[in-house]
Amino acid sequence: MRKLEYTLYLILLIAITIMLKKRQTGIITITVITVLFVASAIFSNFDVIEAYAGITLSRDNVAKTIQVRVNPTGTNLESTFDSFSRIGFVAGEANFLLESVPSKDKKPFYVLVQKSLESKNTNLKNKGMNISIDIFSGDGEIIETLRYNDCDVTEYFVHGVDSKGKIFFTEEDGTVEIREVTKFECISFRLEVEITDDDISQLEKTLGIISENKFEIGEDPYFSSAPEDAEEGDLFYNSISNRLQKFVNGNWTNISGVGGPPTPRR
Repeated sequence: MRKLEYTLYLILLIAITIMLKKRQTGIITITVITVLFVASAIFSNFDVIEAYAGITLSRDNVAKTIQVRVNPTGTNLESTFDSFSRIGFVAGEANFLLESVPSKDKKPFYVLVQKSLESKNTNLKNKGMNISIDIFSGDGEIIETLRYNDCDVTEYFVHGVDSKGKIFFTEEDGTVEIREVTKFECISFRLEVEITDDDISQLEKTLGIISENKFEIGEDPYFSSAPEDAEEGDLFYNSISNRLQKFVNGNWTNISGVGGPPTPRR
């Protein structure tokens, strides 16, 4: 935003310099008014133009890769594939699609796709497959696992992508990339999140504080404690009532709604 401001002022300065040399006073006045009006309109709506969306996550913290594990229903066999590139949405609570580049490592997967499609076009009953999708962070930790049970393939097709605006799934340069899309219809879906020892420890600590009703006692960083030597006019955020309070006539008085006062825009 600052760059835009400096650019506008620079343009104004150049325009005035040129027109002074040509003694075009009337045009200078109109130009100054126009530029100032545009700048005023832009910067008076600064809050609308610039938005904030929380902290910036590091590469180690965000999802970077997926791993797909396929298990034919009723068996103990499981095949793992690292070459799927994208998970997609398909209408239906437990339906989804996988997109990738056809590759030799997925031949066992194609066999299951073939059986599922054949059963779809005949009276044969396919037992389906269970599919688990592990989502990994940049540092290799599993963030969550998507589990789809008793899935059948509803559609499979291969297509070429030659648009320069597309993001290629392979690292090689080229004008056309061959991709495949597999759509699934599943009986159920569930989300699994692995709980670490640190998570359990933190949860037990929080439950202990709740059971002992020590929300405002001690120096626990999660809960605020009103100062004992408060003076008239002091402010305190009560984490129990979720309100901002002010010390008035020897008592803490609520001075805001739930959640505290509105955060001013930057």
